[in-house]
Amino acid sequence: MLDLDASLQRLFGFAGFRGLQRTVVEHFLGGGSAIVLMATGDGKSLCYQLPALVRDGLTLVVSPLIALMDDQIEALRRRGLPATCIHSLLDREERERRLASCQQGHIRLLYVTPERFRVPGFLAAMRACSVQALAIDEAHCVSQWGHDFRPDYAKLGEVRTALGNPPCLALSATATPDVQADIREVLGLAEAPLFHTGIARDNLFLSVHACEQDETKTARLHHVLDHSGGPAIVYCALIRDLLRLEGELQRRGLHPLVYHGDLSAHERRTQQRRFQDSRDGLMLATNAFGMGVDKADIRTIVHWQIPRTLEAYYQEVGRAGRDGAPAFCELLYRSDDLAIQRDFTEWANPDAAFVRQVITHLAHLGERLHAVDLETLRATFLTKNRHDGRVETVLRLLRSAGCTTGDIGRDLTFLRRPDDAELAAWLPADKRQRDLLGLLRMVRYATEGACRKRTIHEHFGFDDLPDHCGGCDVCLPLDQWRLGHASTALPLRRIEAPAADGSEAPLQRGAWIEVQGVGLCCVQRVHRRGKHWAVDVERASDLSSHRIDLHRRRWRALEPGT
Repeated sequence: MLDLDASLQRLFGFAGFRGLQRTVVEHFLGGGSAIVLMATGDGKSLCYQLPALVRDGLTLVVSPLIALMDDQIEALRRRGLPATCIHSLLDREERERRLASCQQGHIRLLYVTPERFRVPGFLAAMRACSVQALAIDEAHCVSQWGHDFRPDYAKLGEVRTALGNPPCLALSATATPDVQADIREVLGLAEAPLFHTGIARDNLFLSVHACEQDETKTARLHHVLDHSGGPAIVYCALIRDLLRLEGELQRRGLHPLVYHGDLSAHERRTQQRRFQDSRDGLMLATNAFGMGVDKADIRTIVHWQIPRTLEAYYQEVGRAGRDGAPAFCELLYRSDDLAIQRDFTEWANPDAAFVRQVITHLAHLGERLHAVDLETLRATFLTKNRHDGRVETVLRLLRSAGCTTGDIGRDLTFLRRPDDAELAAWLPADKRQRDLLGLLRMVRYATEGACRKRTIHEHFGFDDLPDHCGGCDVCLPLDQWRLGHASTALPLRRIEAPAADGSEAPLQRGAWIEVQGVGLCCVQRVHRRGKHWAVDVERASDLSSHRIDLHRRRWRALEPGT
């Protein structure tokens, strides 16, 4: 008879299970599938990690972000546990080595992104490994009605069938009843039980502060930071607003970290690691940041703009206070910001005519397709607003359907045109309307003056709160809540740039350098290439962009004021 308590202590060092963990583990070990809904920080990962490590065979885990799986694998390896991941940031030799370890039976837990199943031969390799169990993390991504739909997630039901329908856990912290129904249909879990711990986070205080202009927001943000201690995240919807806020905070003496999609892979890893290791880090980020961060002591989360859905908002604030200590979460609400999310909604829902135009253009390019970058493709179809994201939406849908391979600007290859039935499945007639209704619910949360937590709980199908929760600004004055938690509020310390070590780049984003043959330049991105460094720069004389290999060019950094 397997002693689960002893295994939990031996493998993970935990003295006991929490909440429904034991029930889910026993069900999964018994060969059962399930949908598991647990709030962020409740220990979803253990529900499949422990069974994988005490049963024979390979458990395959599908996770949406490379950073997320890398963090989990690092934590498992520190404990000497047989787990690994395979993803696109590894070189081919390393991917093949890890796959061979799985095939030889040395690995019990293998993490992959859903896009990995598009790689020729990978699904066949998994079938050869005789996968014994399947775990789908962030399972709400399978649903077009979910807040973070990923087209490749929608194919995981086919993947499960190809693997012989192994027992499957579908896990999420933010799945509404409609999304739960989609999870059941897509993954073939019609009869699977639902295990849920509710979504209550009693240690979070939720607040909304109305702001008429950005100056009001900035003043309010400083007030929040001055009255809270420990690590903090400020979420911005747009990179340009993030960079503007970074400059404003720097002028006021703060040293924020930043994380967004325009950073290089090296810069994203560096910024994330600094925040992860900090006791008081201030991170300015787009919604690209968060899933891969397992940091328990985040004390403050501020949304600079309104998120698109309640699901996205609650997932992001759920990253605060995972250690159980109080945390403060505030949305800075400005009605003008709604235009940003309305644009995002339109870009995520291109009409069929636009999609067909892009497809026809790509098909006619032939071999010239390899030379086309994203900016050129945008300029072809978007004459009024080059920030319009419809082209990216079409490229994402084509790649997920296997109509293209590779990446735009590098090795994009057009394989086939989708038929009308596929286009109809990609673009359901009511999706735009439902997306707009999701934004409307978010606006109501911010403006109607009802208990914040009760509004969120009812949205997720729970009616487990009284009318007054005592944990939001509608039900309890903020100053009163702060008085009750004064012992946890420490002054926010300034984040100084850490000293460089062997893993640090010789230059940082924003530095000014003088390069032989190029002239005065401002560093835009920093890249690591094995043992060497390269930087993308903007030349001061004509604002042209260049890639500089630092080991091949003579250059010197300029001190501020030089």
